Parts: sequence; structure tokens; C-alpha cells
Amino acid sequence: MRNPYTGQVQRLWRSTESQSSASTKAVPRPPGRLFALVAALAFVAAACSGGGGGENAGLDEEYRPTPGERDVVIPGAAKLKLGATLAVPVDAKGASPAVLIIPGPGATNREGPIVARPADPLYKDLSATLTGAGMVTLRYDHRGIGDSQLETGQQLSWEDMVSDAREALKYLSQRQEVDANRMAIIGHDMGGVIAMKVAATDDRVKGVALISTPGRPLVDVWAENYRFTHGPVSSDAYRAMIDGLLTNGTLPARDVMRPEFQSLLPPNQDAFFKAMFSVDPATEAKAVKQPVFLVTGERSTAVKPVDTDRLSQNLTGRKEAFVAPNASSSLQQVLSPIVRPFDPLDMDSHGLGPPVAEAPREQTSVDKLVAFLAGTVGARTA
Repeated sequence: MRNPYTGQVQRLWRSTESQSSASTKAVPRPPGRLFALVAALAFVAAACSGGGGGENAGLDEEYRPTPGERDVVIPGAAKLKLGATLAVPVDAKGASPAVLIIPGPGATNREGPIVARPADPLYKDLSATLTGAGMVTLRYDHRGIGDSQLETGQQLSWEDMVSDAREALKYLSQRQEVDANRMAIIGHDMGGVIAMKVAATDDRVKGVALISTPGRPLVDVWAENYRFTHGPVSSDAYRAMIDGLLTNGTLPARDVMRPEFQSLLPPNQDAFFKAMFSVDPATEAKAVKQPVFLVTGERSTAVKPVDTDRLSQNLTGRKEAFVAPNASSSLQQVLSPIVRPFDPLDMDSHGLGPPVAEAPREQTSVDKLVAFLAGTVGARTA
């Protein structure tokens, strides 16, 4: 069984800080609820992919107590192993359609963002709804999180993240429980940009769902968010800092950054951040031909409806957009906010939504997403 993730983010961040002084093992461990992509710590790659569609493609796996779910291990690039969970409908008969859930960068495991207080099991909740609609799902821990631990000295790159998703889809397609010609992808925040890149080059992907995926360059999204949470001085400072990164390839030392930037930009990952901040999601959208469902929360302070509008304008195939009423960017209904002092390690302090506690998902948006994907892969509706 997997070890619990309690206290993991704090351990990861302390580990990264110590590595900064030693200048060796650069493993980003930023916090990151919802749009914590800029935390960008590391992710999973899967460069080799077992056999050809056997029970587990030659990989080790253990069964979980939850009916229909099992832990799987996917070989990754540079001998990294990616921890994941495969979920199969309990009444499945023969090969079923399948959905790969691509997480947003940051402190995100296979269940969802783990920095939120409490953690937000977005991916686990989506998986349960999708399997209820007759679809197999695969969700995974990012490299550096959970069972996807980095080796000493490994560095993160944007291309690693894309490769992770490609190899996860390849693994899913080889499962005997899966009909490889009926697969779809869900991407959350910058995981949505990765989903578009994968879909654009893989015709087996029949549908794509983008949850709170930025449609503007990342610097625009986060500068606006900092304007909302900390004012125009913070926003302007953020833009200037990222402009310097894109020009010179380096960020300033963390101890001279404004406090609100430090936790989202861990040290020793400047090359990764430069690559990610260079991405224009709208450009990626132009290459996607499959049907796409786009959704974000009405109360999100980072990714907003303007982002889904920009993506929609550049998508060339069928698309459907929805704004989840009174919902955060992880589609949870927003509760009354609790006012408390700024804490760089608390995503609530970055304007990413009040404590979620046991707030339910906005059900209409979830139902629409699942029905849309079910239609693209020929699954039954929930």
C-alpha cells in the first residue's frame, strides 16, 4: 500500500531548500492547490512501456481495498517509476473505453492537489464518476511526489511532463481492460496544455476535457492573480521578474523575491520555468482536432472564463465551454472565506479559494464533462 501523504509537501520543500545550498539534487517541491503549476516540482515520465497488452504489461501492481481500483507502476524515463492508480468499472465486460487524467504541475498526487487544507481529491472524485459511467481511468503521481520519486540529480523539464503523459496513455492503451481505440484525456490547469499536445499527435484520443486550463501565457494569468491578491505593485514585480527569466534564463535568488513569489518558484528549476512560461496555450489549441470540453470555476482567481474563451477561439474542432457557478478552479463550490494572515505555503493566501473543507463539486459541470467524454468514446452515461 502507498504511504500516506501527510506532511509530504513540507518535507519536499525543506528538501529542495537544502539542495539549493548543496547545489546538487534539484527536486522542486512547491505547494500548489488548483493552479499550482508554477510550483512545478517534478513529474513522471514513462519512457519504456512493458509488453503488449497483457494483464499488467509485465509490471508489478497491488490491489487496493476500493473495489475496481488497483495500484500500478509505470516505468518512466531515466529509470524513474511512476506511481499510478488504475480504476475499472466494477461491472465491466470486455475492453472498455478509458480516460487518462493528467494532473496540474505542483504538489499534486494521483488524488489531486495536496497543498489545499485539507487536500483536494479532484482526480479521485473524477475517476469515481467516470468509472460509474463505464470508463476505465488512470491517474498518476507527479515525478517527485508520492510513489514517483526522483533520483538524485534529476532535473525537471517541460518535455519530461509531456513525455510522462504520452507514456501514461501508451500504458493505458496496452491494458487488457481497455479498448485502445476509445480513449479520452482530462487535463487540469497546465495539465490541460499537455493534454492538448498529446491529443494533437495521437488519433486514438477521441475527446479532451480541460479543467481550468490557461488560455493566456502563464505570466498573464499569474500577474493578474497577484494583482487580485496583493495589488498592482506585486503584479508588476511579477511580470518584471518573469520577463527577466525569459530574457536571461534565470530567476533572482529566492531570499530577495517578494514573499508571495517564493513558495511558487522553488530553486534550481529556472530552465524548467523558462520553458513553461514560454508556452502559449492558444498555439497548442490550434493543433487539436478532437472534440474538446472546457470548464473553469466562476470564482477562480487565476484561470478565468477569458482563458476558456481564448482557447475556444483557437480550437478547430467541436468544442463546448461551461463556467461552473460559484465554484473554484477545481470545481468545488466556494464556501464563505476565512480571513487570515498571508502564508506563502497556504494556497488560500494566493487567492486560490477559501478552505474547501467538505465542499462538494459543482455537480452540473462534472455531469457535463463526463457526458461529453462518454459521447466521444461511446460509453454509457452515468
